[in-house]
Amino acid sequence: MAKILDGIKMSNPVLSGNTPGAEGDVASIEEARNAVIGFLSKMPDAKQVSVTKVVLIDLQEGTWEAEAEAWMPNATVKALGLPVQREVLDCKEYLLRLDRQLNIVAYGLRDLVEQREM
Repeated sequence: MAKILDGIKMSNPVLSGNTPGAEGDVASIEEARNAVIGFLSKMPDAKQVSVTKVVLIDLQEGTWEAEAEAWMPNATVKALGLPVQREVLDCKEYLLRLDRQLNIVAYGLRDLVEQREM
């Protein structure tokens, strides 16, 4: 099966000199961590986000992989409208991939991603 992008010539992006991903420049771990936190914090109902792992996958490509936890309200309690004294939160673990410019190119629940790769 042919990949759809194989037949398309992509242009090279124009980057400013201080942007992560400029020629030969790779973002720091802290910048990658902040990009992941910023992305997951924008999710609806996300109460707290923490990054547990950040790894530079390919130095040449400048791609990163990160694991993070997002605490969100329990869907069952919320759907049933159950009265609770304190909000019940569930921890959801995410696996994310970032490109050289620290854009999230792929993400998903960690358990679902691991099952799919097997």
